[in-house]
Amino acid sequence: IKITKSQKDWLAQTAIQVRDNNTEPVPPAERVYPQHLIGVAIDLLKEGEVDWSQVKNVEDLREQLNL
Repeated sequence: IKITKSQKDWLAQTAIQVRDNNTEPVPPAERVYPQHLIGVAIDLLKEGEVDWSQVKNVEDLREQLNL
């Protein structure tokens, strides 16, 4: 997946923050990493109220998502 450096940095920092939110050790299979955040973002896109028949570019998608 091609993403900007700032997006990559945000994913890494957010995953670290989520892991740091745990007060007890978390088994490796349950830890949050950037790929998990990307997977959840995909789920949000799939379940969102986007009229995909109207999306022609990234700006259209941003408008549909009110970003």
